[in-house]
Amino acid sequence: MTKKLAAAAVTFILLAATYGLLFQVFRSIPANMPTASQGLMDLTDWNFAEDGDVTLDGQWEFYPGALLGPEDFQASHGSDDSPAWTRTLLQVPGSWTEHTDTFGVVTYRLQIRVAETDKTYGLKTSSIQMANRIFVNGIEIGASGEAANEPAYQAGNKPYVSYFPLRSGWNEMIVQAANFDFKVSSGIINSIVFGYSEQISSLRDQAFAHDLISICSFLIMGLYFIGLYTQRTSDRSLLVFGLLCICISLFLATRGERLLLVLFDDVPYWLYIRVQTISVFAAGVMLLLYIYTGFRPFSSKRLVYTGIGFGLFLTIWAAGVIDVPYNKTLQHLTTAYATLPFLYATYVFVLAAFHRVEGSLYLVIAAIALNYHSMLQSTNVYSNVPLHSFVPVEVIIFLLMLALLISHRFSNAFKKIEQLSVQLLKADQLKDDFLSRTSHEFKTPLHSVITISQSMLDDKHNPLPVEQQEKLGLVLAVSKRLSQLVLDILDLSKLKQGDLIVQPVPVEVRSTVDLVLRIFSFSTADKNVRLVNHVPEGLPHVYADENRFRQILNNLLDNAIKHTEYGSIEVAAAYKDGNIEVSVQDTGAGIDQQELEHIFEPFRTFDHAGGQNFGLGLSIVKQLLELQNGDISVASVKGEGTVFTFRLPSAEAPVSTKQVNKTEVQPNNEYESDYSFPTPLYVNRAGDHTILIVDDQFSNLKIVMDALAPLEYNIIAVKNGFEAAELINKPNSVDLVVLDLMMPGMSGYEVCQTIRRTYTLLEMPVLMVTTANQTQDKLAAFEAGANDFLPKPFDTMELKARIKGLLLMKDSLGKAINMEVAFLQSQIKPHFLYNVLNAIVSYSYTDISKSRKLTTDLAHYLRGSFQFSNVQKRTSFSKELELIQSYVEIELVRFKNRLRVEYDIAQSMYSAIIPPLLIQPLVENAIRHGLSGRIEGGTVKITASEADGYYCIQIEDDGIGIGQDRLQQLLSDDTEASPGVGLRNIRKRLKYEYHTELRIDSVAGEGTRITVRIPSGSVNS
Repeated sequence: MTKKLAAAAVTFILLAATYGLLFQVFRSIPANMPTASQGLMDLTDWNFAEDGDVTLDGQWEFYPGALLGPEDFQASHGSDDSPAWTRTLLQVPGSWTEHTDTFGVVTYRLQIRVAETDKTYGLKTSSIQMANRIFVNGIEIGASGEAANEPAYQAGNKPYVSYFPLRSGWNEMIVQAANFDFKVSSGIINSIVFGYSEQISSLRDQAFAHDLISICSFLIMGLYFIGLYTQRTSDRSLLVFGLLCICISLFLATRGERLLLVLFDDVPYWLYIRVQTISVFAAGVMLLLYIYTGFRPFSSKRLVYTGIGFGLFLTIWAAGVIDVPYNKTLQHLTTAYATLPFLYATYVFVLAAFHRVEGSLYLVIAAIALNYHSMLQSTNVYSNVPLHSFVPVEVIIFLLMLALLISHRFSNAFKKIEQLSVQLLKADQLKDDFLSRTSHEFKTPLHSVITISQSMLDDKHNPLPVEQQEKLGLVLAVSKRLSQLVLDILDLSKLKQGDLIVQPVPVEVRSTVDLVLRIFSFSTADKNVRLVNHVPEGLPHVYADENRFRQILNNLLDNAIKHTEYGSIEVAAAYKDGNIEVSVQDTGAGIDQQELEHIFEPFRTFDHAGGQNFGLGLSIVKQLLELQNGDISVASVKGEGTVFTFRLPSAEAPVSTKQVNKTEVQPNNEYESDYSFPTPLYVNRAGDHTILIVDDQFSNLKIVMDALAPLEYNIIAVKNGFEAAELINKPNSVDLVVLDLMMPGMSGYEVCQTIRRTYTLLEMPVLMVTTANQTQDKLAAFEAGANDFLPKPFDTMELKARIKGLLLMKDSLGKAINMEVAFLQSQIKPHFLYNVLNAIVSYSYTDISKSRKLTTDLAHYLRGSFQFSNVQKRTSFSKELELIQSYVEIELVRFKNRLRVEYDIAQSMYSAIIPPLLIQPLVENAIRHGLSGRIEGGTVKITASEADGYYCIQIEDDGIGIGQDRLQQLLSDDTEASPGVGLRNIRKRLKYEYHTELRIDSVAGEGTRITVRIPSGSVNS
């Protein structure tokens, strides 16, 4: 008995503190807002920007028994006769029941004056019972239900927001209201909030977020407990508590923003009010059942049974079986039944805590949070305090306590198991750790779910079983769709508010479709679905926003892929009557004819078996097209496929903007100007690097050129991919490519793939620049061979930083090649020196003149080999030739009459500037590897001439030649296949500095000819 009294006292103190805190919160709500007086509200002194929105509370003009429109008030002003309707003043918010019958029709009128008339204003309703229609300055801006006399009357009472302009002076707001269903109250029950459009939108979003958090939290927890019950059927309290959470979630869906009516707009009033009242009584019944099933020793069986019986009676009444009209008494009874079980639950949980029942302390806190939540709901019913004014902290606390309760129970269960056996101790500890980590991972954000799922699927060292891979792939797909849904919701919100800005420009259709199909090819890799581009070449450009045009294609293709298991998806286009008509045809499941007119509605789902869910994608497509003077149509045959066809203005036809708000569409003047220049355009600033800029828009070329001007790079600007492909194959032309992704004819992907067929990532870096910044676009760019990716619009400082980084990366390759040159300098074989020195010593006894000459030749050779420093990039051909001749003279001592060397050097070649150690290693290879293998020796011929803008140098021998297999190894970039440093280094230097290749022609047993070609106009750089 002592513990019961103590529990009751503690419960009273806790509840008093909770409600006291709630009272203090209510007192902290500012009350200095302006109010209406005599039907007028002057807001000229109200600073919306600093003070925020305002509630339209105060005295409104009130006209009972009549639905008056703007024309009625205009007529009364121009007439001498007294109007037939009675004008009184009514305090808003509040019920009209004290002034007229609860059932009937009325009209409210308020005149507003504001200081800023250049702004767009909005209002948000909460509860205008039970149907309403609002006019501002004679224009209907919103309605809920059908405000009319019976039988045309239809209840609605769904909150909504509306946006409208205001004029200078007084602005008339008329609210028509009707009620023939709800006997408790009528009229404007909650304040109408008025402010800037962005303030109203933010308020609407806040209210939606509040309700969604609360509803989803209780719903998820309810489903979780029901799922837990399926695993532990012996504990019925789990099922009861799960049903309790679902009932609370269902009740919350009928309160606040009434999301039930948002999701199901056609729900009639009689069903809506029954769902609301049944959920209240059912929640009370479930809570009492949970107390009895989970804490039976601490609850009163008689009290619980009485409460359950009374709740069942109220539930049957709410279902309509007992015909008792809903009045104020029953409203108070409903409020009491929604509050008292929570109070009793708090007492029982506190009593259980006194008896140290497992997890009871968590339940005490959870019960207090539920009491707080229940009191907020009741306060909203009986006062003008909106639910969304408070952060749903109590919901978070409730869920946290339940999570801790479950964790605590599991922890205790493991402790009991540990006591059974020493062998189970370690296993139980591992399970405990696992559950702890799992609980922590539940709190990770959505992007972490995507990243972790993807990494698990890509783990090649520890692959998952096939079944788990499929399930994890489903989790990843759902997470990505949820991420995309967030973006779609943002776009839809911008479209509804008119904040989405599009910039129409001429867009090449075929290349854009090709890029989009290329990206979606990754999505169909595991499907037997072909993606086909039937857009003809030469089709006129479409006049549309480039990004939004791609978004339209993305949404249509994503929808087609989602509903097509096999077959093909084809994209075609044609010019027709000044428009570009694009069709996306699939061989999927098709759509029923009666459903076609609804598929463009947001989140449209068809409930029949096999019904499809179209989300937001198609709705966004339709609105984006309408925003750009376009439209869309659909044709489908069930079981055969669907064709979506949309039309947009052609860039070659006059573009009408009469149906589009000028603030929404902003044509890009850069594309309308005649600014252009001939391409390729060469800008030579005598810099160390040459950058190729590829973009189909001259203005973009100009922007990049101007940004790079201070860095003194040599610039080559071209306007399409074909010009770029031609330039990169020219020698000594490009160090780095800045490449636009979206180009007509030859796209950036194709240009990048062309580059990578010849040059590696280090030899010619590619910076992809584009307005497409989705993850799929970046992946496709890197797959094509891009080094880096920069989305438009970009900051010029970031552009220059990325270019510098890529050029530094390429310069590191040059430094590595120079280090190989230094290595070549040190590659004088020890046995070569030994043989030469032996020959010098031998001749010193027999022929002193030959000994001296050989010593001089060796000195020239060594001086020529070591005089090139690591930073020296060029030498004259004459010096290289002297080095060759010194080497040949030395080799003649060893080969004697077996070696013959012929020179055919054009006079202009002696002054030519070439890289050091470019020719001598080739002559050395010809003598050592070509002739040394033949007993009779052979001839080496060195030819140098200038022709067609190139210095052409050939080293030809009639030695043993090279077989085809060995020749392929020598020309390979694989260091293991081509172990020789000399040839590989020469090939790298020619390719790095001049974009030319070392040519080797050889026939086994006949000889070898090596050709070096260097552009004569670039060797001095």
